[in-house]
Amino acid sequence: MIRMSKYFIPYVAFLIVVGYKGQLICTFIVVFFHEVVHYLTARYYNFSGFDIEFIAVGAVVKLKDIDEAFPKEDLMISTSGPAANLVLSMFFYLIYHISNSSLCYMLFSVNLVIGLFNLIPAFPLDGGRILRSALNLKITYKKANRIMIVSSIFIGIVLMFFYIFLFFNGNNNFNIGIIGVLIVASSLKENERVSYIIMGDIIKKKYKFLKRGYIENRNVSIYYKQDLLTAMGLFDKSKYNIFMVLDENMNVVDIIYEEEIIEALKLYGNITIEKFIKISETKDP
Repeated sequence: MIRMSKYFIPYVAFLIVVGYKGQLICTFIVVFFHEVVHYLTARYYNFSGFDIEFIAVGAVVKLKDIDEAFPKEDLMISTSGPAANLVLSMFFYLIYHISNSSLCYMLFSVNLVIGLFNLIPAFPLDGGRILRSALNLKITYKKANRIMIVSSIFIGIVLMFFYIFLFFNGNNNFNIGIIGVLIVASSLKENERVSYIIMGDIIKKKYKFLKRGYIENRNVSIYYKQDLLTAMGLFDKSKYNIFMVLDENMNVVDIIYEEEIIEALKLYGNITIEKFIKISETKDP
C-alpha cells in the first residue's frame, strides 16, 4: 500500500511554487525505485508486507516483522537501496557520456544524491540503520542503538545550524533545515521505541526460533550481586542469552537463562541474582 503523510502534499506544492518542479517527478520515481529495492531484498529474507509512505523529504518502506531481522539481514536490507542508486548513477553517467542526454544526466545526478544522502549515519536514513546493524554484529542492540541515536541527533543539530548559517549568508536552502529537524525528531522517537522492540523480541523469540529452526546463543558472565534488571539490560534481542553467574573469585555459581530472568522479574521484582538463585534452590526438590 502506498501512503502519503499529511505534510507531503503541502510540501510538494511549496516546492513547485518556489521553482523546484523540474526534477520532482524524476526524484520521486528514483525514491520509489529505492524503496522497491529494499522491499525485494527483504522478500529474499522472507519478510513480507509492502507499505510505502511518502514523507516531506523522501519515502520510507514499512515491512512486517522487520524488527525481527538478524543484524546481517538488516544490514543487507538497509544497504541495498543506496547501493542500487549508486550503481544506477554510474550506469546513467556512462550513458550520458555516450549520448549527451540531459535526461540521463538528471537520472545520474538524482541517483547519486539519493544514494549518498541515504548513507548518512542518521536515523531514519538507511545510513542510521546500517550503522546500528554493523555495530550490532559486535555489541548488543541496545548499545548499538544508543550510538546510532547520538550520531543521528548530532548530525541533525549540525544540519540545523548549517541551515541557519546559510540563511544569514543569503542562501535559504530550507531542505537542509527540514532534514535536520526530521532527523532529530525521528531519533528521539526511535530512542523511546527501543525498549518496546527489545521486550517484543523477547516475547516473539520462541516463534522466531521455531520459524527459522535455529537461533544464535550469546553467553555473558555476570556478577551474582547484580540485579535482574541489569541482567535484562544485557540481553541481545537477536540471540538467546545465557548468563554464567560468577562470585567475587570468578567461580561459576550458577547458569541462568533469559526466560528465567523475565519470569523472576514478574514474580519477585528487581531482586539480586544471588537472591534469585537462593529462591530457586529452595524450590528445587
